[in-house]
Amino acid sequence: MADIALVLNARIGKTLPRPLAQPPGAAMRTDARASLPQRVRRVPVALVLLFALALALWPHWSWMAQRLTDGSDEPWGLLALITVLGLIGREWRLLRVPPPAALIATATLALAAAVARVWLPPLAAAAVGMGAVATFLINGRRDRPATPIGALLLLALPVIASLQFYFGYPLRLVTAALAAPVLQAVGFAVEATGAALAYDGRLVLVDPPCAGIGMLWVGAYTAALLSYLGRASAGRTLVNGAVAAACVFFANVARNVALFFPEALDLGWPGWTHSFIGLIAFGVALLPIVLFAQMATRRRRNAWPQWPQRYHRRMGA
Repeated sequence: MADIALVLNARIGKTLPRPLAQPPGAAMRTDARASLPQRVRRVPVALVLLFALALALWPHWSWMAQRLTDGSDEPWGLLALITVLGLIGREWRLLRVPPPAALIATATLALAAAVARVWLPPLAAAAVGMGAVATFLINGRRDRPATPIGALLLLALPVIASLQFYFGYPLRLVTAALAAPVLQAVGFAVEATGAALAYDGRLVLVDPPCAGIGMLWVGAYTAALLSYLGRASAGRTLVNGAVAAACVFFANVARNVALFFPEALDLGWPGWTHSFIGLIAFGVALLPIVLFAQMATRRRRNAWPQWPQRYHRRMGA
């Protein structure tokens, strides 16, 4: 009788009839029976286009893989690339097809990256290819900040060796020039001689690892990642990067000051002291980077809530 009353009430609009119960697992079996064309049609078009873009850039991926595996560069760029894949992959359902203008720009950059391999160094051509990927992802996720994802993609390039070649020695010169006055202030007659510290007839070299290129890369990676997670604007992302570079630079100067003592004074410290001091300096540099990057996010969360505009109109009326 209850079922008859339910049907009668449904007919006069009082309630809805109960749907037929399906056995447990019926939906899963129906999905499993779906044909391959049906499954393909369920894949978002944006993912298909992104996969096609990745295939078009395969010569650059091949060169990057070779550069990272032949020992000519550090494999840290792989961390940045995996980070981008993780950030986009965890919200892949929100990825949308970019506007036509963005698709044209992406295709133009991909074509320019292919042509650039003929006249430009492979690193420059790969950078153009990363620009194509960045253009697609930025316009496919308008709700996410653009500058951090572009910075992470640039950091995915194998640039450590190139940065070391072009900027390593100048950084060593500046580091030695700043470390000498600090040591003089604590009572040591130290003079900066090129990329070395002269003391009591000895030369303490500021070697290439102590130039801080690796620390600079990690600082930039940390600033870009935190800027993306904090939805920082382009200006704020650049400020985070500048603060990261400054923190890393001064932490590296402090590291070379600390390394002067076991190298010049024959203190007999164990060999692992050099690496331990570097880790301490690395932590000292990362802490203010993280705190400064999170400062803007904390302020935005604690901001006074704004009433919607419609409430202002009602109050004014």
